[in-house]
Amino acid sequence: MNSSTPGTKAPSRLYSVLMARWLARLVWNRRTGWTLVCLISLLTLYYQWENRRSARELKAAHQRMVERIGTDDWIAFATPGVPDEQNFFSLPVAEQWLHRDGKRIRYIIPKNVFLPPGFVKPEIIENGSDKTSRIDFSTWAEGRDLKGEKPAIVMHRELGDGNGLLPQLAAGLSRPFSAWKPAQREEFASAGANPYAAIQPNVGNVNDTMRDLGLHLRVAAAAGDVEKTRSTALILLRLFPEAATSYHWMIGSLVSIAAHGLAFEAIQDALSQPAWDEQGLRMLQLQLGKINDLEVMERGMSMEILTGFGAGILIRESCRKGGPATEELLLVNEDDTFGTRATRLAYVYGPTGWHDANIAFFAETYLDMLGPKGETAWMDGTARGEVLKKRRDEEYRHLGWNMRRKIGALTLPNIGNLFDAAARVLFHRRCLIIACALERHRMQHGSFPVLLDAVQDDLKPFTINDPARPKQMPGYRLEPGGYLLWSAGPDAEDDGGAKDKDLLWRMKLNNELQ
Repeated sequence: MNSSTPGTKAPSRLYSVLMARWLARLVWNRRTGWTLVCLISLLTLYYQWENRRSARELKAAHQRMVERIGTDDWIAFATPGVPDEQNFFSLPVAEQWLHRDGKRIRYIIPKNVFLPPGFVKPEIIENGSDKTSRIDFSTWAEGRDLKGEKPAIVMHRELGDGNGLLPQLAAGLSRPFSAWKPAQREEFASAGANPYAAIQPNVGNVNDTMRDLGLHLRVAAAAGDVEKTRSTALILLRLFPEAATSYHWMIGSLVSIAAHGLAFEAIQDALSQPAWDEQGLRMLQLQLGKINDLEVMERGMSMEILTGFGAGILIRESCRKGGPATEELLLVNEDDTFGTRATRLAYVYGPTGWHDANIAFFAETYLDMLGPKGETAWMDGTARGEVLKKRRDEEYRHLGWNMRRKIGALTLPNIGNLFDAAARVLFHRRCLIIACALERHRMQHGSFPVLLDAVQDDLKPFTINDPARPKQMPGYRLEPGGYLLWSAGPDAEDDGGAKDKDLLWRMKLNNELQ
């Protein structure tokens, strides 16, 4: 038995060796070797070709970005910090809303914080034909015993001082700046090379709070409270709208447009009421004149380009050196599809040119959306937006295989023509500045002037031209109970204040003032 054992093992080992050699000859031969050499050579050539052509694209995009924006340093472009003693948002009442949760910073504004408990909000009646709005005092007063008082007086007394918050905010109106904390430039500096590691404060419940402040303003004006009308109008403009402009990311620009729009509606209503003195009108003009909404939008979009470009370079360098971005891209999540994992692998180990091409595509496309410099560049925004949408749609159709622009296309926002929205808000801003001058004229002379020339001296400190016509003021004409201001709009054609053709802004005085 024992002597036969070696004899059975030796042939088996021999057959295994022969099988291995046969498989090696089958797989590895000259043809296979040449095939591998050719594939590796072609792959090397592709990497070199991709790296060179994409490097040229990136260089051109960088040059264009610097020429258009003026810098490639997002830190230098960011808004600098504001000393607490000069910052409206450093008031104790605002500081109590600031909460830090690890790396998250949030301003948490309690709902109805400016309204007394149990207060029933009135309806705001929107007049679509003349773009004005009014409080529905009649419906609010139904079923109430007003004891002979006007609804506006009763509502004004019920609202009070906003649970004691309005006087606290009014105490800081002399501070020259209103900026969210922490300051953008300080955050960029502390974040280091990655702009997206910078903390951006989250501010919630803005629209509801703006409407509540606007209600205070409307009611104070209707009740004839001059002091509260003046201070609340300034608080309404400074608390969120002005502060939003201190963060030059796109989110700051969007909040600025939305918050200013809500403020302007309430101020337009308040200006139709008998609650203003010359000091209040001048203070309102000065605050309105501090901001150009088109410039805010341009800076927001410019910052998006700068930070996106910088973050792309950071990811590229990290992947080349096996840095943190590599680990993050290779991190496997349970819900990742095979395609997602393959994309991440390709982005890490593919040509450096893929990174360059994606960065260049992002920057070039965003620069196309930003458009040229100039006061009237916003008027072509719709056309630029259509070109951008078409280009993005074309790239999306090829996302499955086009790694050169896959990441760049996916990171582009679908934001439409924001410059048009900014121009409309700017037009309303300038109408309010003019309205203050016209109201001052009415207070002094008993009626509005026939021509805007009568208030030119009052308007000299301010830029009040039609956004569509830099060398002309908005159109103006008297109407029963008020007046109409209009802009030529995106087509730059003055249609004499025609509805649906020009941008319109109306003032209709309270019946007591007519």
